[in-house]
Amino acid sequence: MSKLSWRREKVWGWGHAVGGEAELIQPRNSEEIAQAFAESRGSCGIALRGSGCSYGDAATNSGGRILDLRGMNRLLEFDAKRGIIRAEPGLSIRDLWRHALPAGYWPAVVPGTMEVSLGGAAAMNIHGKNNFAVGSFGEHVEEFTLLTPAGESLRCNRQQNEEVFHAAIGGFGMLGCITELTLHLKKVYSGRMRVWAIPCRDLDDGLRLLEDLRDEADYLVGWVDMHARGAQLGRGLLHRGDQLAQGEDPEGEKMLDPSRQDLPGVLLGCVPKSWIWPGMWMATRCGAIPWVNALRYRSGMKKSWDSPYLESHAAFHFLLDYVPRWHWAFRPGGLIQFQPFVPKAAASRVLRKLIESCQQKRLLPYLGVLKRHRPDPFLMTHGLDGFSMAMDFAVPTRQSRRIELWRHCQEMAELVLNAGGRFYYAKDAILAADCMARIHGEDSLQSFVDLKQRLDPEGLMQSDLWRRLSAS
Repeated sequence: MSKLSWRREKVWGWGHAVGGEAELIQPRNSEEIAQAFAESRGSCGIALRGSGCSYGDAATNSGGRILDLRGMNRLLEFDAKRGIIRAEPGLSIRDLWRHALPAGYWPAVVPGTMEVSLGGAAAMNIHGKNNFAVGSFGEHVEEFTLLTPAGESLRCNRQQNEEVFHAAIGGFGMLGCITELTLHLKKVYSGRMRVWAIPCRDLDDGLRLLEDLRDEADYLVGWVDMHARGAQLGRGLLHRGDQLAQGEDPEGEKMLDPSRQDLPGVLLGCVPKSWIWPGMWMATRCGAIPWVNALRYRSGMKKSWDSPYLESHAAFHFLLDYVPRWHWAFRPGGLIQFQPFVPKAAASRVLRKLIESCQQKRLLPYLGVLKRHRPDPFLMTHGLDGFSMAMDFAVPTRQSRRIELWRHCQEMAELVLNAGGRFYYAKDAILAADCMARIHGEDSLQSFVDLKQRLDPEGLMQSDLWRRLSAS
C-alpha cells in the first residue's frame, strides 16, 4: 500500500482568529483513515475536521495533522417511511435536508448554518433553536461506527458500547473518528413554518418570553442589542417558529420542493448578497453597529405587526447563510464567539453583568443571541436547565487589544463558572486549562480521560482545543 499524500497548509478556525499550519489529507473511506492513523504515530497527533464551522480551535492542529472528512459525504441509506438515514460523516446538513425534505422530513436539530457536517454535528453535539424542546443533536443519533486510533471499529449505540456512545457524542473528536452514523429525522407536512417576531423591551423580558413560550413553541431564538443601555439593556427581538399541521398549509406539499427553500439572492429586495459583507466590514470599522442595531430593533417592531407569517424552513433556520462569507467582514483580525450557558436561577443576574462589563470596557459584541436549553445525557455536555447568550466579538488587529479581549472573555468566564455555568466547545477560543474540570466536574472529566486512554493509548487524537484545555 502506497503512503498517503499529505499537504501542508495554514488551517483556520471558522472565525479566522486562531489557527496554524498542519498537514492535511482527505480520506475517501475508513481504510484510508486507518492508514492515516498508522502513518501518524509519533507525530504531533491528528485532529478531525468536517466543514470547518467551529469558530475556534476545535478543528485545528498546529504543527500536527488533520483529517479533512468532506470527501466522505455519501448518504448510504434513507428509510422514507420511518425517517431514518445512515450517512458518512462528511455529509452536510444542507445535503441531508435537500434529500429528505421531498419525503416530508427535516433534521430534528440544525444549527444556524446548513454547511455543518453530520460528523462534526455529532462530535460537538450541536444544538438548535429547539434545544429546550427536543434536546441536542446527539439525542437523535441512533448509532454510529467509531474507528479508534488503534484501528478497532466499534458499533456504538444505547445498548452496545454505551459508554463510548455517550462520550464520543460531544467528545470533540478525541476518542476516534466516526465513519458512519444513523440519524432520526422529524416529520414535517409543509416546507413552511408559522413565525412570530416578538419585541423584547429588555433582557428580563426576553428571558421571560423564552420561559413562558417553551411549552407551546417548536422553536425560539432571541436577538439581543448588546449596545442598548439603561432601562433598555438587553432589549431585542424574539422569533418563534411552529411547524404546520397536516393539511394546514394549502401550499405545503409544493414547498417541500428543495428549490422552494433556496435563500434569496438579494436582501431588501435589491441589494446583492455579495455586497453585504463589505458593508458589514465598513460598519464595524466606522462605529455604525449601534445604529444598525437600533434600526434592526425598530424594523423588528414593524415585523411584529405582520406576525404571524409563513417562512420556509431554510429561511428561518439558516440565518448565517443569508450573507455569503459574512465572517470576512471581520478581517484581518477575525472573530470569536463567547457563548456561556447559565443555570436558570442565575441567568438574569449573570447575563446582565456580562453585558454591562462589555459596555464598561468598550469591548462590545456586534451580535448577541439568546436561547433556552435543557440537560442531555452526554458525558462532556454543555447542556443544562437554563439559557445561553452567544456573543460575537470582532478581534482587534493590534496585539495589545487582542490580549485585552481574551482577558476580558476569561474574566467573564470566571463569572459564568462561579454561577455553575458551562461552555460549548464548538464556539470556544479563550477558556483556560482549568475550566474543563470546573465545567464537567472532576469525576466526569476523569471518566473521559480514562476512556481516551483506553481507546487512544498513544494520545494520537489531538487538536489545539484539547491541548489548550487539558494542559496541566
